[in-house]
Amino acid sequence: MAKPAPDWRKTVHLIQQLSLPKGREQLGLFTLEGYRSMERALRNGAPLEEVLVGEDFVEAPNQRQERIVREVLDLGVPMRVAPVEEVRRMTGGRGLGNVFAVMRQPPPPEWEEMFSVEGRKLVVVGWNLGDPGNTGAVIRSALAAGASAFLAVGTTDPWHPKSVRTSMGSLFAIPILRTSNEEWIERFHDLGVETFATVCRDAEPLPSVRLHGERMALVMGSEAFGLPDEIANRLKRRVTIPMPSGVDSYSINAATAVLAYTLMQKVSTNPDMSCKVPT
Repeated sequence: MAKPAPDWRKTVHLIQQLSLPKGREQLGLFTLEGYRSMERALRNGAPLEEVLVGEDFVEAPNQRQERIVREVLDLGVPMRVAPVEEVRRMTGGRGLGNVFAVMRQPPPPEWEEMFSVEGRKLVVVGWNLGDPGNTGAVIRSALAAGASAFLAVGTTDPWHPKSVRTSMGSLFAIPILRTSNEEWIERFHDLGVETFATVCRDAEPLPSVRLHGERMALVMGSEAFGLPDEIANRLKRRVTIPMPSGVDSYSINAATAVLAYTLMQKVSTNPDMSCKVPT
């Protein structure tokens, strides 16, 4: 087994660069933090570039730390060892574990490939989601509900550090495509996809929805304003979750979970749920 590399300052600087959208875009990289995300990245064969750990990983490791070090080094991935105080400063007290990794953004799927998973034909779309924590939570719910891919539109940033943390490793197990234009609606329609605009009123109640095909796209709008009419009106259908009087919305994560899971259960073929990442 190779020894961990001691030169850690360059890696700290790189992680700082990748905390900014410009750095992630220019380098095609992103970062993850913590034990669970690290373990799930390893389990899913995610493209690790280098890893940063605290000195506790090599001086007096527990079983979990020892296993992470062994698996990383067995892959031949450079591992930098920094003072524990430096790594703790970087975590900001989040308590997820003294480990960071620099990852290569995976190549995006082709549009047709987003529907290629047997039994899972639902793409969840995040339209201009403002909070990266919500983006990560929506990705996690999409995967757990059996979605086949996630499409990030506009300002939705799946590679933001907060999004990566909140996804809890789910973004390593679901194809992700980003787009900044509105051609995605036409792309879906050309593929015969049944597109659903998620709205609060003047829509089909979710329990009453009857599907016309197996390929679906569920479009979730921004947290504060939802989907604008100019987007919702270009989609084939509008769907809403019935709620008690006086209640106007779910959180976007809860709404995604309810809508995606229910739509998947309406598909005539049983979805293969084996893709779900264990907790």
